[in-house]
Amino acid sequence: MKSVFGIISFSLFILIGLFVLLNISNSIAVETSFLSLRANVGFLILFCVILSILATLLFLMSIGSRSTTNIKKQAEDAKLRHEIESAKVIQLEAKVKTLEEALKKVTSGL
Repeated sequence: MKSVFGIISFSLFILIGLFVLLNISNSIAVETSFLSLRANVGFLILFCVILSILATLLFLMSIGSRSTTNIKKQAEDAKLRHEIESAKVIQLEAKVKTLEEALKKVTSGL
């Protein structure tokens, strides 16, 4: 499955590159009363692609950090459950020991 995603992503990068190269000679002009800009359409497309890749990577990293915190919380919960169960076992063993001692006292007195 990873190889299929790799092939698809590589194909998309090549497609974007070809689209940028086809539009590199086209230029766009933005003129206002105080600013005059000329830019190649291909470079603008490439800039938008780079920004979207960066945003996607940052988003995926934030999701990854959430999942690691969830895993840590689950591990802590499991450890806490284990400690509670051990404490219950120790309490039950103490009760059994107390009952055995009481039974020995009662049986020895008869």
